[in-house]
Amino acid sequence: MMTSMTSMTVIGLGKMGSALIQGVLATEIFEVDKIIGCDVEAKEMKFDCRMIKTITDNKKGVELAEIVLLAVKPQIIHQVLQEIKSVIAGKLVVSVAAGVTIDYLESELPSSCRIVRAMPNIPILVNAGISAITPGKRATKEDVEIVKNILGGVGETIVVKEELMNAVTGLSGSGPAYISLMIEALADGGVLTGLSRELSLRLAAQTMIGTAKMIIETGIHPGELKDMVASPGGTTIKGIEVLEQHGLRGILIEAVKKATEQAKELNADTDDSK
Repeated sequence: MMTSMTSMTVIGLGKMGSALIQGVLATEIFEVDKIIGCDVEAKEMKFDCRMIKTITDNKKGVELAEIVLLAVKPQIIHQVLQEIKSVIAGKLVVSVAAGVTIDYLESELPSSCRIVRAMPNIPILVNAGISAITPGKRATKEDVEIVKNILGGVGETIVVKEELMNAVTGLSGSGPAYISLMIEALADGGVLTGLSRELSLRLAAQTMIGTAKMIIETGIHPGELKDMVASPGGTTIKGIEVLEQHGLRGILIEAVKKATEQAKELNADTDDSK
């Protein structure tokens, strides 16, 4: 269980790292003076009138914390781990670096480190994300709960086996891009039929939000919800006919499959760099 003395250092203050700090501050699971941000371009960071300490020295940041959250790009993970490995023994390490496996992290860090890998998606920027987490062999149940609390400030969390992380990446990690394309296309359809761009975009986006909310909160199957809207000989079934003719269902399935395959390749590239 976290106490008021628990401290966390976030390495990498890009969109993901900054969003996670924002979520942590919102849930007040850490005192503001117990959070440190590390980045080579560290600058003063202000969240809701609260300041966190930021420094450029990753090693110093790790020395000052009990929990280390790695929010750096996979291309520089090796460099960062080499910087901090001499001072990170015994700490809880949370990695949100895409495609970086637990095996790789465990091979690069002291054996006393407890590692949890996480895959958040971009809606964490508005506290509406979903993060999949998977613990390493030395991580405890308490460690998993701590990570759930950290990521719970920016959305929902689920625990999965690591072999499913590539599929999570292909679906929820890449999914916001697929959904954005769908929203944009629906809005274009609205403009084509006479609606303003602003109104079309609002209608399309809110329709997507409302439909997702209904599926999650009621547990209704998407197929059943579709049938509720598509009355015999009506407008919706005509639209669905066009979507089926153009293979929308198959295209989305293939997109998730291809993204998952690409995630596997990225994992292999990272492991081969050892």
